[in-house]
Amino acid sequence: MGTDYIFATARIRSEEKNLIKDEQFRVMTESANIEDLCKTIQDAGYGSESESFRVDNYDRILSRSERDLYEEIRDLAGENKVFDIFSYPNDYHNIKTLLKAEFLSVERGDILLSTGTIPPEKMTEYVRERNKSMLTEFMNRAIEESVDNHARTKDPQAVDFICDKYCFQDITRLADDSGNDFVKGYVRLWIDTINVKTFMRVRKMGQPWGYYSEVYIPGGNVDLQTFIAGYEEDPAQLAQRFASYEVGAAVAEGAEAIQNDGTFTTLEKLCDNAIIEYVKNAKFITFGLESMVAFLVAKQMEIKCIRILMTGKLAGMRPEVIRERMRASYA
Repeated sequence: MGTDYIFATARIRSEEKNLIKDEQFRVMTESANIEDLCKTIQDAGYGSESESFRVDNYDRILSRSERDLYEEIRDLAGENKVFDIFSYPNDYHNIKTLLKAEFLSVERGDILLSTGTIPPEKMTEYVRERNKSMLTEFMNRAIEESVDNHARTKDPQAVDFICDKYCFQDITRLADDSGNDFVKGYVRLWIDTINVKTFMRVRKMGQPWGYYSEVYIPGGNVDLQTFIAGYEEDPAQLAQRFASYEVGAAVAEGAEAIQNDGTFTTLEKLCDNAIIEYVKNAKFITFGLESMVAFLVAKQMEIKCIRILMTGKLAGMRPEVIRERMRASYA
């Protein structure tokens, strides 16, 4: 019930006030003074008195902020496991990394993530020893299918598609178990955005629709047949086909941009914006799980925007180029 999260919601509402607004990002994008830019970001809660937000440490601070965010939300959620939906992708990233390293006989512990539900050192042990008892049913299936596929095809890249499929089965299971319509709607939209991006990339690669059928993730609002029916359509036809879905704008403008200049920047940005627009609905819910879900998504997107901003500035990109890549803010 929403009343179970009165304290948590009040805490989140207070922290929402510190989220960086679109106008602040616009000003930072235009700014030529990177020191001022770093100070604005620190004022928003990144860095500390002992370690200020700087050019030489921004990546470390952002990674630490993301870890702290997960810990805070877990503390506020108590026994509710629904927030594992945000950690499962990191678990599956680690499974992918460990399996590919095994297949290629290399060590890649340096890129394991610590923000999953299972610590990276434990995941390393479980995957290497095939310890089924400590993993979810879908994690075990992902490992088994990946190993079997590699034995037949010797293609380590297939691990990505296999693990993504089972990752979202784990996520969908948790969303359904939550009984929360907002969470279930968020997961369905999340899956849609991934399917749309995969759809556009597979089309661009010239792969047959049968290939897309293999990598499509079930559980979203848009069924497989809708994608297959639009496989050979031009941007205008796709825009009409997807107009009734929340990813409609992403499909319409994204497909046109891909056709015109071959880049996926617009598509990826609009998919993220669709997610932000969805979670903004939590602002109208007085108390409940929804505020924590929305804040976690909003904060993740803010961290992504800061990375885009810092990377662009350090690479000497023009402000308008950086601005084209910035996502909408929650604030």
